Amino acid sequence: MCQRISAPFDITLFVNEMPLRPGPADLSVLVERTNEHSAILDAQVFIELEHEDGTIIHAEATRSQARNKLLYCSLINLPLPGQWKMRVHVRHGNNAAEILSDLMVAPPQPVLVSYWKFLAIPPVTIIFFIINQWLRRRRFN
Repeated sequence: MCQRISAPFDITLFVNEMPLRPGPADLSVLVERTNEHSAILDAQVFIELEHEDGTIIHAEATRSQARNKLLYCSLINLPLPGQWKMRVHVRHGNNAAEILSDLMVAPPQPVLVSYWKFLAIPPVTIIFFIINQWLRRRRFN
């Protein structure tokens, strides 16, 4: 989460998971009026990401893509791990603001680490079955 005040807006950025990893990332932005702390629902929000190697990604965040209709959301495919510079541009009427922040994208996880929960289900089930059978035998003997 990143929160900055850039008059006349209070801009908060949310990410779907930490740390971010290469692949699809859900970046959501909340835009509020600084003096009233009320959400602005008709702004234009643009996100620009620049990787340390020069790769640039431009995306528009919209409320139609967001589950929470107070947020502006953009699903961005992050192709590379490493340090990214992020710029969020907000326009509402005659007002415009921009915030800058760093975004760290961690290296991808090994496949086994990503799926450990699913791989653990069969052995755990077998262990519970063995314990169940052992307890039943003890009770009847």
